Amino acid sequence: MNSSRQSRRSFRVSEPAYVLYEALSDEEFQGGLAHFKLRRGINDGARARLVEVEAKLKEAMYRLNNENTALGRCLTLFNEKLDILANELPGLRETKSSLARQKPQTLDLSADGLVFSSEHPLGPDDKLYIRFLLSSDNLYVDSFCRVVRLTDPPDTSVPERAFGIAVEFVQMPRAQREILIQHMFSRESETLRMRRLQLDDDSQFG
Repeated sequence: MNSSRQSRRSFRVSEPAYVLYEALSDEEFQGGLAHFKLRRGINDGARARLVEVEAKLKEAMYRLNNENTALGRCLTLFNEKLDILANELPGLRETKSSLARQKPQTLDLSADGLVFSSEHPLGPDDKLYIRFLLSSDNLYVDSFCRVVRLTDPPDTSVPERAFGIAVEFVQMPRAQREILIQHMFSRESETLRMRRLQLDDDSQFG
């Protein structure tokens, strides 16, 4: 893996999100994510295909916006329409609804894993099925993951969540990982833009 790709994958942001997870047996984990969803009756075939299309669209939008702003804008609007249709899928709507009923928390997110706060301690190498919904843009992600270590909780606003759980994603589809990367860089770009605006305001009125 070259240094540029490694940098993209290791890039981290702090995000408000809704999180749910459940422990997996070794048998469930070894059976794979697709088989696990099939046994649980989780049918996200349409969503999985939409994720792949969205990843390709976002890459195309990035290139077009640098070459042809008007065409890039059209493609952006088309992708927004696609997002609306995807969010109307019954299974995805129910999943997002169940997640949104959780108390939100701030987590540390990268393309390879995340750190979240939990009410229960977990041991290294514990296997989990995790689902989370990012508050900033309603992005839903699910994946198998493996606990790497216990650490300080990234969100201390809920005292009951006293344990920080660091996990690495396992078997996450490439398209979904790419969307995560694009999301994080978009968030960081927006943060830097807001900082520049604040600095400009300070220099004008300082």
